[in-house]
Amino acid sequence: MQGISSCRLAVFVGALVTLLLGVEPVRAQVNIGNQWPHPRLSSITPMGGKVATTFEVTFAGADMTDPEGLYFSHPGIKATPIIPPPPKVDPKAKVDPKAPPPPPQPITKFSVTIAKDVPLGYHDVRFVNKHGISNPRVFVVGDLNEVAEKEPNNEVDQAQKIELGTTITGAIAAPTDVDYTLFLAKKGQRILITCLCASLDSRLHPEMRIYDAAGRMIAFHRPLPASDGILDFTPPADGDYVLRLNQFTYTQGGPDYYYRLNFSAAPWIDAVFPPMIEPGKAAQVTLHGRSLPGGQVDPAALLDGKPLEKLVVNIKAPDDSMAQQRLAYTGQVTPVSGLLDGFEYRLPSPGGLSNPVLLTYARAPVVIENDNNDTPETAQEIPAPCEVAGRVDKKRDRDWYAFNVKKGDTYVIEVLSHRLGAPTYMYLKLYDMAKKQDIVKLEDNPNILSPKTFFNATRDPAPYKYTAPADGKVHLLVASHVADLIADATHVYRLRIYKETPDFRLIVMPEDDYRPEAVNIGQSGVALYSVHAERIDGFKGDITLTLDGLPAGLVCPPQLLAANMKATYLAVSAADNAAPFTGEVKVTGTAIVNGQKMVREARPATISHAVAPQQNIPPLTRLDRSLVLAVRAKAPAKLAPANDKAVVSLGDKLNVALKLTRFSPDFKGNFQVTPNPGELPPGIAFAALTFAPGKDEQQAVLTVAANTPPGTYNVVFRGFAPIQPDPKAKPVNTILASSPIQLTVLPKQVANLSVDNANPTVKLGADGAVLVKVARLFDFNDAFKVEFVLPKDVAGVTADPITIPAGANEAKLILKVPPNTAPGNRPNITIRAVAVINGNVSLVHETKINVNVVK
Repeated sequence: MQGISSCRLAVFVGALVTLLLGVEPVRAQVNIGNQWPHPRLSSITPMGGKVATTFEVTFAGADMTDPEGLYFSHPGIKATPIIPPPPKVDPKAKVDPKAPPPPPQPITKFSVTIAKDVPLGYHDVRFVNKHGISNPRVFVVGDLNEVAEKEPNNEVDQAQKIELGTTITGAIAAPTDVDYTLFLAKKGQRILITCLCASLDSRLHPEMRIYDAAGRMIAFHRPLPASDGILDFTPPADGDYVLRLNQFTYTQGGPDYYYRLNFSAAPWIDAVFPPMIEPGKAAQVTLHGRSLPGGQVDPAALLDGKPLEKLVVNIKAPDDSMAQQRLAYTGQVTPVSGLLDGFEYRLPSPGGLSNPVLLTYARAPVVIENDNNDTPETAQEIPAPCEVAGRVDKKRDRDWYAFNVKKGDTYVIEVLSHRLGAPTYMYLKLYDMAKKQDIVKLEDNPNILSPKTFFNATRDPAPYKYTAPADGKVHLLVASHVADLIADATHVYRLRIYKETPDFRLIVMPEDDYRPEAVNIGQSGVALYSVHAERIDGFKGDITLTLDGLPAGLVCPPQLLAANMKATYLAVSAADNAAPFTGEVKVTGTAIVNGQKMVREARPATISHAVAPQQNIPPLTRLDRSLVLAVRAKAPAKLAPANDKAVVSLGDKLNVALKLTRFSPDFKGNFQVTPNPGELPPGIAFAALTFAPGKDEQQAVLTVAANTPPGTYNVVFRGFAPIQPDPKAKPVNTILASSPIQLTVLPKQVANLSVDNANPTVKLGADGAVLVKVARLFDFNDAFKVEFVLPKDVAGVTADPITIPAGANEAKLILKVPPNTAPGNRPNITIRAVAVINGNVSLVHETKINVNVVK
């Protein structure tokens, strides 16, 4: 989907805004990233092929020695290494019978077969070797004839000749590289030339020009940065035409600047409306695009100065409950759109399938904008709750809505547009017509899931929780800041007015903050996944993380993402004899929301291209099509805590015994364990540790600040050292992680204790009463046992123990005074309330009263 791919522009824009406006920057780590050999795939050539064919591919990247295979996200795509023949031996040369045989020639190619039932579209491919499995690269399965770019093609007279209905795979190999393609076209024939690049993890920013036989430029297209190119071309006459392709500004090029040029008659969808459908329901959806079978030209829908075609189709949304919490979209998904729930649609045609487009799930009845709502006086009446499908399809468009409320009604109001792939910059305004004044104006969303690795800054405003102060009608303006300059059918939005529904979504990534990576674990070692939680509508509960699909020899106990945390590491450990493994796994999060168990699958994601460490630049990231793990040879060392559970109270310190076990005989240097900002729970710190040879057992002293939120945390220690991967290699910066500790931080108190009367008066022989109150803290909801404790040598007043029940905030303590008691004041009597937490820890809360006994 072009819109989703273009969302990558927001990563760049958002990063620039962050730096200019002083938003909290990415905090640098002490280390410079893990340099232990793991394969990293930068490109595969060609980056796709025609369905039901077999062809050869080459690969490029880092740590790519000793290839074993390619791993595809679809099992119908298989790869076999092509074993090169041994070097030719001169029959006349003398052979030393004692000389060792020459080493085999390195494998540089694979034979790839795509089965006939593999779905057309985007898949992932990873490189596999002795070091493990690599990051993914996109691999496209198409239905056109495929040819490779043929050099030289840098001049018009060298243009590569093709027929329409062809895909060319190539690369802009140098900054000044220009690729020409010659094709024959007929007058009036609508031709779509798509240059897939951003959606393939390519760095290319293409410029596309069409020239006729006389050398006149008759078509031009340059997409937004980090977007695919789409040149919509209708020949004015029969004849030969030339496509010129280059990198914008001619300043960059290389093997990472690859592309797939499709010369196709297949349909292309630019926009869908409405962009959401209720689960399990069918809806009439309007498609705007090019070459739509049966479509009619819509003169009002212009894109790049040309009218789009319009076609209405019937689409039914899935009704499976698990599908509704997934993003089942095979195209490129960047962090901006990565937390949506939805499914894809592709339009079939005689010319082939269209590009995939995303449809999201509506969570309330859908209302369609009536296009006659440009002023507050003509505001469209809508029910609440509902979801409105709207468009900013003409310049200076302003859309007004109105809905009725009762005093105390609370709704969450949200607009999605940029996240849907639209090139908009939305804002909302709630307006009080009676008072002729704004209630609130909403423009920005400061929430970012991870400023380091999943930078999902969006141009949509943050959700707003509105509580009606009185009965009446609320007016709502929906608009785009750029509507005065640009507006068309692709500027769609989804306005939501709904009751707060706490929920969460999870993103899981390899631990590296700077480079493309996959999770590879050595025998006896520990590997980490980084798990991020998007907490929706005020959800603040604990999330229990599990890792499913592990082979024998690997262990990943359930680990907790604490209620006040947005991210944690999920640690998996390998046994000493863990067998080699390469395969898929799945991370799941479970939480209790409003008393109900809620299970959510984590969505895998990966950094696409490396950025320099410690530069406050978020890398480009996208969702993956599967989560993988590989087990390989012995880890160089292992860091382990003496215990996997620990308990500490606020304001206290905790000694954690750590042991470093060195397996590599070449690992003889120091190992540094340092606390990195953002990796520990808030308020918890420790001093850096150095494990010197012969001193491989150390104590990490955790200090817990008094303002640390109580709860249970997942704590992992990470350290680094220069270690040689093999005896002949130079030392590289190697990061090792410990197995996890379940750290429970206990409060010193779970309530503020008070009484309604600290100086009660009780008559002889009578009873009095004191109301004991607790102001509960930290969501503690269990019972309190309350006692009446007299000072030493004080008598004459008694009270039986009472209980403040679970969920209650007060109970009455009955004071008893015998008739023969001497009158007078009884000072400093203790009211003691005891709560039990963590199963067996008693917390004592006390307050004082003075009882005055009178006749």
